Amino acid sequence: MVPYGSKFYVARVLGPATYDQARIGDDTAYRRKVDWLNEKQAIPRSIARSALISRMKIQGTTAYASDVLAEIEECIATAESKSKPSFNNDLQSRLIRETLSEIRNGRMDSFGFENLIRNVLVSLGADEARIIPRNQDKGADIVATFRVAGAFRQVVAVQAKHWQPDPPVRRDVVEQLIRGIAAESANLGMIVTSGTISEDAIVAAEQFSEESGISIELVDGEQFAKLIIEYGIKAN
Repeated sequence: MVPYGSKFYVARVLGPATYDQARIGDDTAYRRKVDWLNEKQAIPRSIARSALISRMKIQGTTAYASDVLAEIEECIATAESKSKPSFNNDLQSRLIRETLSEIRNGRMDSFGFENLIRNVLVSLGADEARIIPRNQDKGADIVATFRVAGAFRQVVAVQAKHWQPDPPVRRDVVEQLIRGIAAESANLGMIVTSGTISEDAIVAAEQFSEESGISIELVDGEQFAKLIIEYGIKAN
């Protein structure tokens, strides 16, 4: 790593040091062949994590950095993507990952997952959200009511799947929800899973929306965790 003002360069060392007596005058006699990363372009210090910044305390020197290779690779990827990371974004990403891990692997069963969804829906502004007893389930696990502009009533039928990433939610779950939409006279459907959504489920939801005019929102585990972070949980 070579600090340079508010930026720094990164190179991969390709061989041992050599001595060039002709370079004694400019104090660069000891030299090494390197491969300059990030297409020889400087990287802003602002996108580096603290472990890297601490290596660049002294201006105009090189710093050994093999032990922070993961941080360097992240910086290069960020620089190439032209994105602008921040503490807030990093914190939110970490909270989403940890929340999702807790939902999948923590003290929660399928009943607890349904209750969690219910509480999140209330946090999103639902006037009412009720869990359908298992013996009365006709395709919807939760039914929520929202008021749009204080006047229009929206009934949302929700299918909950407390699953791991594999297997993903497939078309049959969409079909199950469609029956629930009809049974509850809902005008919006939603599948919320702690896992993932398959392509055939996405296609089935789109086909139903085109044919009926009723949208089905597909919320995977990461999206659900993000909703929790952004809107919180109003437990009742």
